Amino acid sequence: NALYKVIRVRSVDELGDHVVVQGGTFLNDTILRCFEKEIGKQVTRPNIAHLMGAFGCALLSKQMNLSASKLSTSEQLAAFNCKVNSIHCKGCGNQCYLTIHKFDDGSQYIAGNKCDRFTRVKNKMVLPDVFNQKYDYLRNKVVSKDIDPNKKSIGLPLALNMIELLPLWNTVLTQLGFNVVLSDASSKGLYEKAQFTIPSDTICYPAKFMHAHINNLVEKNVDAIFYPCMTYNMVENSGKNYNCPVVAYYPNVIDANMDLHDIPLIQPYIDLNDIHFLSGKLKEALDVIDPSLTSKQVEDALNKGLEAFHSYQDLKRQWGKEAMEFARANDLDTIVLAGRPYHVDPMIQHGISHLLNTLNFVVISEDSLPKDIEEPSVDVLNQWAFHSRLYKAANYVGQHDHMQLIQLVSFGCGIDAVTGDEVRSILRKYDKFYTQIKIDEVDNLGAITIRCRSLQAAIHQKEGTLWKE
Repeated sequence: NALYKVIRVRSVDELGDHVVVQGGTFLNDTILRCFEKEIGKQVTRPNIAHLMGAFGCALLSKQMNLSASKLSTSEQLAAFNCKVNSIHCKGCGNQCYLTIHKFDDGSQYIAGNKCDRFTRVKNKMVLPDVFNQKYDYLRNKVVSKDIDPNKKSIGLPLALNMIELLPLWNTVLTQLGFNVVLSDASSKGLYEKAQFTIPSDTICYPAKFMHAHINNLVEKNVDAIFYPCMTYNMVENSGKNYNCPVVAYYPNVIDANMDLHDIPLIQPYIDLNDIHFLSGKLKEALDVIDPSLTSKQVEDALNKGLEAFHSYQDLKRQWGKEAMEFARANDLDTIVLAGRPYHVDPMIQHGISHLLNTLNFVVISEDSLPKDIEEPSVDVLNQWAFHSRLYKAANYVGQHDHMQLIQLVSFGCGIDAVTGDEVRSILRKYDKFYTQIKIDEVDNLGAITIRCRSLQAAIHQKEGTLWKE
């Protein structure tokens, strides 16, 4: 794991003939010997291997040339006093178990929190977060809350590719005279209710959550659920528009593994790039709930839906433009948090965009960048819609100052295995950092926070601002 996944050596010969190891783990003689046998070389382990990180911190502190240490003096330590109290936070559904340490000088330290509700600085400047803007728009401004009891209802699950396509399908179904019912916001409770219907634990976390949203629509007792199979995504500038197999055909998995209590699952095979073929397939699929619809009605509704979709794409790019202008005006760094459209769901990305805001980064997404971005050459077959966006985003970040990219990857995503190397290669060509964060059901942000802070420190070091007191 360390050699071939973290360091990413292709052969142990790349390590050279003289290898030094550090870290407390290597105090274990068995691990040290296993490592030597793996690489076929004798390894040097300093007798201070477990203290090398501390020595590194000391050297960095020395370089900072600070006027005085902020460590407590011996007198302060002798008089040190701390009161500890534990409470359950009621701020949201997580109900974090907080440990509050209060010190004599009036300061306090809070542990166990998964957000900055108790630690954020009041009156702090609100930084742009396109992830939050997108999710708020989709949840609260697309689907009407008004329900006509005389109309039939069709449920739309807000997961996987249905997130990006929500403005399209909401407009189409509304134009055809249906009530559109959206699944509730993702939550642990929503997930746990449908967890037993997931047929494979190795599937990616976003796909697992589709079961939760479908189950939620069943509980809402809608007249039908609309979730089509889509081999292709909408054609963009590159023309590389394949969906991954999970995104493309997950309706079949839902149909085979979930009891929908006789609620029809409308899952036609469609192609959004052929309007005439699409209108015929869609009319045929909707016959199960309204056989009176005509091909002309469906085609007109689709044209309006496509207008709504493209308007949403333009809106995202406008948000991205405004966020980048804000960053430049306030001398801030911008992070392109790049992944898939469904990473906008806070339960999927675990609030990483908000975490980056607290570190003073402006946050935008790969689909909020300008439309006409130069596409870089890559060493793999570039046929996937979302991968193509990712490569172009990396190229854009490389060509602009005060911008960095963090790639979100879901555990279990097979085709994303190739993107990490390609995005890294593109960014390194421009002397940019590459950071990859893998996400799954685990919502502890401890390790992710360290990664993001490390990136922040690396940026400041490169800019020559790390040592400012």
